[in-house]
Amino acid sequence: MTDACSSESPGTIKAIDKHSVHQICSGQVVLSLATAVKELVENSIDAGATNIDVKLKDYGAEQVEVSDNGKGVEEANFEGLTLKHHTSKLKDFSDLIHVETFGFRGEALSSLCALSDLSVVTCHESSQVGTKLVFDHKGHLVQKSPHPRQQGTTVSLQQLFCTLPVRYKEFQRNIKKEYAKMIHVLQSYCIISTGVRINCSNQNGQGKRSTVLSTSGSQSMRDSIGAVFGPKQLQSLVPFQQVSPSENIIEEYGLTDADLPSQLFIKDMFREMEIIGQFNLGFIITKLASDIFMIDQHATDEKYNFEILQQHTVLQGQKLIVPQKLHLTAISENVLIENIEIFRKNGFEFLIDEDAQVMERVKLVSLPTSKNWTFGPADIEELIFMLTDSPGVMCRPSRVRQMFASRACRKSVMIGTALSGSEMKKLVVHMGEIEHPWNCPHGRPTMRHLANLDIISQD
Repeated sequence: MTDACSSESPGTIKAIDKHSVHQICSGQVVLSLATAVKELVENSIDAGATNIDVKLKDYGAEQVEVSDNGKGVEEANFEGLTLKHHTSKLKDFSDLIHVETFGFRGEALSSLCALSDLSVVTCHESSQVGTKLVFDHKGHLVQKSPHPRQQGTTVSLQQLFCTLPVRYKEFQRNIKKEYAKMIHVLQSYCIISTGVRINCSNQNGQGKRSTVLSTSGSQSMRDSIGAVFGPKQLQSLVPFQQVSPSENIIEEYGLTDADLPSQLFIKDMFREMEIIGQFNLGFIITKLASDIFMIDQHATDEKYNFEILQQHTVLQGQKLIVPQKLHLTAISENVLIENIEIFRKNGFEFLIDEDAQVMERVKLVSLPTSKNWTFGPADIEELIFMLTDSPGVMCRPSRVRQMFASRACRKSVMIGTALSGSEMKKLVVHMGEIEHPWNCPHGRPTMRHLANLDIISQD
């Protein structure tokens, strides 16, 4: 006879081993390529860097490297650099009220060690020669050797998420989307980090490296905005005297009140513009105080029509003869079910069987259709990816956006069309009513600042 208490039953609750716990928890700290780069860039800024270089290989799938000219790491801190909850920025909980840096919990480098092969080359401001440090997945220093380097630190990540097989496969499959999100996050740091030159480049599979983002390190946020979004976009952010920043600019660039210059063009001003006339049957000339603007009549009407289609169109679906199984992960399946109304507005209809096994609960029964445009499972996957980051937000697959852009173009005021004063005023007022009035769906600028009459009169 055996003692029932002497052996563990299959459902016995047991402690997870420490190594697995570290990997699981680290996966909750570093969620994406954007998070990894964000943490490393913040470390560089906290170290007083004025020059930060982000280098990727294969969009970050193979390697991520962030170099800076900050203070570097002292030798006394080598061992604790990547250990969990080790930090130089606070000693106890009460110190939190005095923290003025981005990082302070001692999580970032430890988590990155658990999720990738991490090495550091650093040279402290008091050192004559740099040091290369190699760490294992637990954050322990396993190799230390002299390495030439000027003052600063370089952190290299090889094969991000390689220790989490399922996440790694998903990361590799969606690398270009991860890369695009990372660039978007990095743009925000480029804008708010005045006095810091940030450069980002990517090396493709053929070994060719190209710069995708670069700022000059100017103390002017206006210069940083121009470097990130281009000089043409900057023309829609014209400085004015009688005017303070509004939430429109904050929303547009993801900034805070403290980040903003005090004098920028804001969308509320479109309603105040005076219509001077039409130029070359294609452009509306407007005046606001002493400033003269030229507005592309087709581009601005196209953007207005596009955003209206984006917000309100419910695509019609075509029933499938036989419901189609979807091969979704458990997480993707939950995202779809929780955002079923957004899928419906995009023309996708599903049969949900709550009693079925997880990953077998959803079947596709209807696909959106519109003349020559056809859609399929790839568009569903794209929507799921977007809704994973922004649950409940009305999203459109990229091909639906292309279709809307084509529709908006065809129904908009064309170049060569004569407009009355009221028609021109209507188009200009519409610019202040949409989310992003600065360029059309195809990227063409809608508005250009021509001149300031006060400056002309002084000349």
